[in-house]
Amino acid sequence: MNAVVFYSNTGQSEAVAKYLGEALGYTVVDIEGADSGGYEDLVLVFPVHAQNIPRPVRELLKKTRVKNLTAIATYGKMCYGNVLYEIQNEFHMNIVAGAYIPAKHAYIDGDGGLPDLSLLTPIIEKIKAPSEIELPKLYKNPLADLFPKTRSRLGVKLYKNSNCNGCGACAERCHFRAIDSGVTNGRCIRCLRCVKVCPNNALEFKARLPMRLYLSKKKVNETVIYV
Repeated sequence: MNAVVFYSNTGQSEAVAKYLGEALGYTVVDIEGADSGGYEDLVLVFPVHAQNIPRPVRELLKKTRVKNLTAIATYGKMCYGNVLYEIQNEFHMNIVAGAYIPAKHAYIDGDGGLPDLSLLTPIIEKIKAPSEIELPKLYKNPLADLFPKTRSRLGVKLYKNSNCNGCGACAERCHFRAIDSGVTNGRCIRCLRCVKVCPNNALEFKARLPMRLYLSKKKVNETVIYV
């Protein structure tokens, strides 16, 4: 089986996945519906979370057999960390291509979107003629693994407004069982998936001062491709 599987909270990684799926003629599947049995060629598209591999991606890789993996990580123009190297070495995957793609940061309005995705043409060609590559170890902030969920909750306030009617859409679509009727718990990582899927625009967020200072740093806007 060949497929493009995406994990996406605000739509950026989903857009990349759909582009690649159309170019390759592969089925495009949300990670919630991914087949855990096995894949001949799997293209996995996901966002970097606080310079780390998102938990749903980890869970898929733990239980899925993949002959040829292409790993595409989108990042919010801050720091993409070292997630592709970590996937290759932690899960012992045969990676044939990879990329870090700058995308709109979930916490910044008007931050632009994705680059011209034709930049991914070398990856598309490599998937068609796969051979294993060795990914380099890149810089990762030493604090990136230090309570990332807690840091996110302290940095971003998430709250519901009077539009909430208790429909449960937020709880149904949350990967982490971190919200119920618009109220989050300690499992929340502030991915903002709930904000996007709420049909009533009942959820809002606000970056607190430490997060605003972090987000004011000079942005990184480079597409890195490995083939």
